[in-house]
Amino acid sequence: MVAPSSFLFQRSPSYRALQTGSPRHTTTLSSKDSTVKRLRPRLLPGWHLVSPPGAKAIVGAWVLIFLVSGPASPADFFPNLSQARLEAGKSLLNRGELDNAITEFRTAIQLQPGNADAHYNLGYALGRMGDVEGAIAAYRRAIRLKLDDPAYTEAYFNLAYALGQKGDLDGAIAAWRKANRLKPDDPAARVNLGLALRKKGDLERVVAAWREAIRLRPDDALAHYSLGIALGQKGDVDGEIAAWREAIRLQPDDALAHLSLGIALGQKGDLDGEIAAYREAIRLKPNDPDYAEAHFNLAYALGQKGDLDRAIAAWRKAIRLKPADIAARKSLGIALRKKGNLERAIAAWREAVRLHPDDALAHFRLGIALGQKGDIEGEITAYREAINLQPDDPNYAEAHYQLGQALVQKGAWREAIEVYRSVVRLKLDDKRAKRKLGEAHRHFGLALLEKGEMDQAIEQLGMTLRLDPSDEQARKALVSALLALKVHRR
Repeated sequence: MVAPSSFLFQRSPSYRALQTGSPRHTTTLSSKDSTVKRLRPRLLPGWHLVSPPGAKAIVGAWVLIFLVSGPASPADFFPNLSQARLEAGKSLLNRGELDNAITEFRTAIQLQPGNADAHYNLGYALGRMGDVEGAIAAYRRAIRLKLDDPAYTEAYFNLAYALGQKGDLDGAIAAWRKANRLKPDDPAARVNLGLALRKKGDLERVVAAWREAIRLRPDDALAHYSLGIALGQKGDVDGEIAAWREAIRLQPDDALAHLSLGIALGQKGDLDGEIAAYREAIRLKPNDPDYAEAHFNLAYALGQKGDLDRAIAAWRKAIRLKPADIAARKSLGIALRKKGNLERAIAAWREAVRLHPDDALAHFRLGIALGQKGDIEGEITAYREAINLQPDDPNYAEAHYQLGQALVQKGAWREAIEVYRSVVRLKLDDKRAKRKLGEAHRHFGLALLEKGEMDQAIEQLGMTLRLDPSDEQARKALVSALLALKVHRR
């Protein structure tokens, strides 16, 4: 059987997908004497939010003051009641009682609509409950109350995250930009802006955002890593490689950075550098299923160098780490077939088909290997399965050709003719398809000649010449058949 000659290993194109951020796990806003405390990005070790004495006691104390001091304006004491409910809500939030915390925050807002802290913490609690719309509305109310206050940068962070969850990338980008303006020295805001711009496809601004983040914090390995991704997507492979190398210098045990560097070096054609980078990633994460890609790509690079034995070993390791990875099984089968180990190649393809029975290419490759082994029936079955999965795809014309050739070898002429006709229907202008159809008619005609069925033989040979007038074998056979028929009729 004729098999495609190209060595179709597939390099995995994936890069680490950086998350587009998450809401900062803050200590919830609190105010004292109308001064907003600095927001913290996360709870410090040992930090627990503790509520003041119970809200009822505080309310009682203010009622006593009211009775002793006489009438007062609501503004004289409502802010303090609001603060009490805010603190109670924070304590509940710290214990994970989200519903009760939300009730307290809403009560604090009713008592004092201008309590920006309460709006912010309500947004945070609603976000944790999955109410993205409610969280967005609450954050926006907090921001309106503290529009240009750098202490409220966190509100823009969480608003941007919520808008991103909603799919409003433009709104998220605007919020990240505002956070950048309020805190220009905060690299986290610039990195998240870069992530949002990347999702938007604005690579020029992504690169600019991450370069600025690196300027502010040159020793931030993640910023260099993010810059590498953006430069790679932009097609600047040299800049990408430089970014990966700097990320690795700052954090040499980052296996993903080594893996990404290997992919970039492979794009430059530096096979030795690529292989070294993958091996370092594997050394750092030798048995991690998440790094099966490193073994896969190492196998590909080794195969490109002609080192099939080591490539086969690397693909087997990738399969052990991720048994359901059909791409690794396909490539292993190709390498084994090139090594001449048909039995193991067939076993690899059969396993690929078992795991992914709807993969037409796997069935096609199995057919080629079975054909090389001489198992015509198995070959025909495999090609038929590939065609059944992709019956009208011109890209699978090769499966039709190979099936037709196998049927010719089997002597199933009529079936072969139907197969080649299907190719002509798929690719009307394909000269090869018409030639193959003509050959099938010729083989069928010659077989009929041997059986003495002259009229049918002449019909088949005539079809061959109509499809391919240059087929001399068919022409000679047709002349012989016509002469023989003329003598017979005399």
